[in-house]
Amino acid sequence: MVEQNDSEAAGGFERSADDIRNDIAARRKSITQTVGQLGDKIHETLDWKGYVARYPYASAGVAAGAGLVIGMLLSRRPSPSERIMDALVEKAEELGDDLRNAARKLIIRTAAPSLFRGTIYGFAGKALMQYLQSRAAHAEGNGGSLRPEDWRGIQRTTPMPPDVS
Repeated sequence: MVEQNDSEAAGGFERSADDIRNDIAARRKSITQTVGQLGDKIHETLDWKGYVARYPYASAGVAAGAGLVIGMLLSRRPSPSERIMDALVEKAEELGDDLRNAARKLIIRTAAPSLFRGTIYGFAGKALMQYLQSRAAHAEGNGGSLRPEDWRGIQRTTPMPPDVS
């Protein structure tokens, strides 16, 4: 329409002021309608409530992702000195565990068999002492002589009365 009017003006036709005003009003109305349509489309596109109503699962996913990203950005990161201290503490704990395990193995390898042998030797020694004491007591009761038949399992701690035969 503008091109026709321009070509008419170039051809010698002059437009009246009313024609120009009508043309401006028509174009203003057309621009207003176009801007209104664009505003409606922008409002429809940016209307998050409508989007959430239409796509609830996608909206929940986007919200969770946004929360995760914001949380990661705002989270406090340890300083280099804190990381060094954490590493030292971890190494000290590992060293303590290693020392504890080594001591436990050493005790099991060396002390446990010795304790077991010592216990056995202690019981055997005690039994031998009791046996020898009972033999000595029996020998005193027989005049100091130990006979081979008397050596069979006599467990007496009191002297035997002398034979009356």
